[in-house]
Amino acid sequence: MTTYHRDKKPRRPSLLMCVNRRYRSDQSSCAARGSLKIAKAMEDGIRHRRIELATERLCCLGQCTEGPAMRLTPGGEYFLGVTLADVPGFLDRLEREFGTHPETDEAEALPVDLLGS
Repeated sequence: MTTYHRDKKPRRPSLLMCVNRRYRSDQSSCAARGSLKIAKAMEDGIRHRRIELATERLCCLGQCTEGPAMRLTPGGEYFLGVTLADVPGFLDRLEREFGTHPETDEAEALPVDLLGS
């Protein structure tokens, strides 16, 4: 048997953003309500402001009828019905809550994008 020791560092806070698209026109989805543009605006804003927060695009947060949906992790609150108009104020809040980091190499500051879009 092999033992595995996890790193004891606290997990960096993340903003999870749903970009799921349901292809049946009678079913709601975050992407159908503009979550791809919202996710891009959030990623760009977090990077530009150097907010100490990782971003991840996910296929579903289980809030399809209330989306676009985002959630702060670990253990944070949900944000439902987010619009592009909400982004500047939301970035202000994130900057106050999580602070900023010093400038780094641009490649290190890129957000995590699991979908490759």
